[in-house]
Amino acid sequence: MRRDTVPANYFNPRAYVKANPATGLLYTRQGKRLIAIPEILVQSIHQTLLSEAGDAASMAFYTFGYSWGKSFYERIKKEIEIYYETSIAQMNAAEFFAVVQEVWGVHGLGKINVDFTAAKQGLLIVTIENSGISASQNDQKESKEFSVEAGFLSGWFSANTRQELNAIATDWEQNRTQYLVGAKLHIEQIKLNFVSKGMKTAAILAKNQFTL
Repeated sequence: MRRDTVPANYFNPRAYVKANPATGLLYTRQGKRLIAIPEILVQSIHQTLLSEAGDAASMAFYTFGYSWGKSFYERIKKEIEIYYETSIAQMNAAEFFAVVQEVWGVHGLGKINVDFTAAKQGLLIVTIENSGISASQNDQKESKEFSVEAGFLSGWFSANTRQELNAIATDWEQNRTQYLVGAKLHIEQIKLNFVSKGMKTAAILAKNQFTL
């Protein structure tokens, strides 16, 4: 049974992130450890893997992001369901994605917007601004399409829907990246037929003939 009153924002940064001044450690309000990673470290890891692995780096980034996104969803799911006293399946879409925006913000993942206008084509349009994940890849076009963030979204939405979904970046500029999320085969076709030819989101959706 759900509570009658609307609960406060669980992911409010002032309430969610706890600091221990004596040790310098950060914790969530559930007591889970948080790690603040400097951007220069993320950039260094990214650039080193690119130079060492070459073309294989993109798959490594994506695979890591996928595992991270799935495990992150499972942790956040537990926290949401305990606090809001309801399962995510029972939350309406607007309520759930409002919480998702709060989750992204407090964890430094940027501002996320999920657009359902292409749902009849079997796709979600996901736009992320000021991302903490993709900041290190703004100048790395060779790995942008299948990146850590693309893998992260794939893992997150796969865990959320209990289906195997993929994600691919289809448009990007400084501080903003847009992704299409859909079934694995569908995303592979979009990469082959459209992204490989330099087409961006709007053009892809206009040409894409797949419908549910």
